[in-house]
Amino acid sequence: MKSRGTEPWWFWKYHWSKRSTWANRRLTVVIILMMGVFNALPYTTINHVSNYLQREAFDPTLAFDTNLTFLPWMFIPYLTLYLYYPAAAFLGHKTDTMWRQNIIFHQMMTISCWMVFAVFLLAPVEIDLRGPIKDQLNQGDFWYPYYQFMHSLDTPWNSWPSLHVVQSTQVVFVLRYWYPSETTKLKILHWGLLFAWAMLILSTMYTKQHYIWDVATGLAFAYVTWRYWMKPALDRVATEAYAERFDAAMER
Repeated sequence: MKSRGTEPWWFWKYHWSKRSTWANRRLTVVIILMMGVFNALPYTTINHVSNYLQREAFDPTLAFDTNLTFLPWMFIPYLTLYLYYPAAAFLGHKTDTMWRQNIIFHQMMTISCWMVFAVFLLAPVEIDLRGPIKDQLNQGDFWYPYYQFMHSLDTPWNSWPSLHVVQSTQVVFVLRYWYPSETTKLKILHWGLLFAWAMLILSTMYTKQHYIWDVATGLAFAYVTWRYWMKPALDRVATEAYAERFDAAMER
């Protein structure tokens, strides 16, 4: 497991040699496309399959979940997850070393996503928290069409660990890894990033999309994968020996 995902997948060979094209953003675009195909499509498929099967492994509902107030405006920070994917793909660009890390990080992020998919399939949980939304929002309300649209795409499954939590946390970890708070400007940016991330985490519960169990397991999973798998791998990617092996693989 420790080394899984640390070697570049076959399709990078074609793009690595042309990485300076598309205004030096070819790899950024390919990373985002890869995440869409390998992560987003399976997520949606599993979500709707679980909704069709209606098979629930257990019920993690706590009084905290049912008593937490529904805040419609939290829909906005909830959607910010979709800024994290391009952020990591876009900002890991300063050197060839960072580009290599960018590729390997997103491969590992994808593998960790597949691990979460396995949990969705083997131990599905229905998110039975949307009652307050139906009670508080009517067709004339400002937020009504947004929640209707979200619920039509995202059925109340794929509960734990929350991928909103897992993937946003992994991206926060890698951005802080690439850009340590060595200057006042970076310290301010770090605090801004942490505030935005905290709002996103809270939004998963205040929009009644997730249980606190989903959040807790998502944070634990993200920390373990980063601390014991991703960060050690990125440290190895930064070595000269790895760079030589990576570049040789790209030339075969």
